[in-house]
Amino acid sequence: MKIVRPTISRYWEERIEAANTIGELSTLQLELQSYRVLDPACGSGNFLYIAYQELKRIEMLLLDKISQRRRSNDKQMQIGFVTPLNFFGMDTNPFAVELARVTLMIARKIAIDNLKLTEPALPLDTLDNNIVCQDALFSEWPKANAIIGNPPFLGGKHMRITLGDEYIDKVFQRFPDVRDSVDFCAYWFRLAHEHIDDNGRAGLVATNSISQGKSRVAALDYITQNGGYIHEAISTQVWSGEAKVHVSIVNWCRYQPQKYYLDDQIVSHINSSLQSTTDVSQAVKLKANLNKCFQGVIPVGEGFIVTEQQVQDWIKADSKNQEVLKLFSMGKNLAQNPHGKPERWIIDFNDMSIEEASNYLLPFEYIKAIVKPERDKNRDSTARNYWWKFLRPRPEMRNKMSTLSFYFTVPRVSKWAVFIPAFLNCLPGDKSVVVTTDDFYIFGILSSKVHRIWMNAQKSTLKADIAYTHNTCFETFPFPQAPDVKLVQQIRAKAEELHQYRTQQMESKQWGITTLYNKFFDEPTSQLYKLHQQLDKLVLQAYGFNANDDILEKLLILNRELAEKEQQGIKIVGPWSPV
Repeated sequence: MKIVRPTISRYWEERIEAANTIGELSTLQLELQSYRVLDPACGSGNFLYIAYQELKRIEMLLLDKISQRRRSNDKQMQIGFVTPLNFFGMDTNPFAVELARVTLMIARKIAIDNLKLTEPALPLDTLDNNIVCQDALFSEWPKANAIIGNPPFLGGKHMRITLGDEYIDKVFQRFPDVRDSVDFCAYWFRLAHEHIDDNGRAGLVATNSISQGKSRVAALDYITQNGGYIHEAISTQVWSGEAKVHVSIVNWCRYQPQKYYLDDQIVSHINSSLQSTTDVSQAVKLKANLNKCFQGVIPVGEGFIVTEQQVQDWIKADSKNQEVLKLFSMGKNLAQNPHGKPERWIIDFNDMSIEEASNYLLPFEYIKAIVKPERDKNRDSTARNYWWKFLRPRPEMRNKMSTLSFYFTVPRVSKWAVFIPAFLNCLPGDKSVVVTTDDFYIFGILSSKVHRIWMNAQKSTLKADIAYTHNTCFETFPFPQAPDVKLVQQIRAKAEELHQYRTQQMESKQWGITTLYNKFFDEPTSQLYKLHQQLDKLVLQAYGFNANDDILEKLLILNRELAEKEQQGIKIVGPWSPV
């Protein structure tokens, strides 16, 4: 109903309400007779079933209003114009297609019974040409006034494994403008937009990644930049089926709507990020911010992670082994451990050749026995040929960290996305994001409300949590330009005070950072609340912003100004050079 009602029902209800003459109502009746609904991934026909029931109800509303205007009970008017032949579907599963045809036949009988219609239930409609077994990505779509449905979800990284190289190469050839790996359902959004006319409407379900990153660019950006208006959406909700995913529900049209509904609230507009705030999806990556924030290493192979007992045994056998045995930070420890100290160890040969790695006998033989068989099956030739190395060892990150006394890191997926200092002897994994600085001034800016506002507009989401991404949240973020030296020092001092308070509280209470923020961040009498308020005030001064400003709009303007200066070759103030 969150698709059918905004896309079909409300459209017709508003038109019927606005029509007041017999002529206007008769025109709507003829239009309804030829109204066509398409589900290009129809499965067994659930969306078509609901759409049929709704259109029959709409038909009765229209006939009742005509009858009131004519003040008659003309039986002729009770003849149904909406039939299963108004509905179309496509699916690649032959059994589902047969079910969908039966579903629509049942839908007609139920509508007749429930609405007490006078139209005959027989003969049954032949739907062989309406609901067909075809691949929507490579078939001609029937013309339709409304396109609805729930296209298949499949993350871009899994498409080749699930669907095969030949099919995915064919998909990429079909959609040359979509060069990046996107969720499979994004292709349905593009095609649906291409197949609705100026008065058409569409509504589809997707994973909530559809409003983020590459999938957003391929789908919702494509819609909004090509004459589309998202008029009703649910930004994210738990999927009601068996799959443990969060989904977005998106309804759009090709004409400017009178009202917008986002998460069941009336808003002024809805952007491609499924937000009603300033649209920052087009913010530019700033050169001054590049190569300063990184996702941690990606090993690819569970065998790289070992127990503390193995570490102790291997070091006891040969003390040289401790050079390749490191504590491994995986994000969870940052949120739950008072010191953010990892509880896991990892074998890290970094950039060693196979000859160098083999000098560490016990760890090397362990990787050869446990990781190599798994890597031998990997599709990536680098993973197969260099099986003793991490697939993504992050040399740039390591190089930047080598000159620091510590670094700042944040769990890539968490409720709060709070930065904390981390020890250099902890190797950050792919579930951590690292900012390669030990300057508490940077920590202060990243811990402020200003950065939090930007992060919340740019973030990805995994279920209901925040996913902090280095390329969207950090690399596009405009830092203050040439703030006063004294103000920089004040921000640095306040940030250190915040860190010391948090550390003391977590140590004394044995809480992780998540628990601390859950308890006190929104509590006005807490020291955590007060310190953040004080830090926020200083950071706003550094930017020259006022508390009542539209911070997001100001940041977007600053991002564009700085990007333009960089294009002109003008050096801007980056995060590592506050003054």
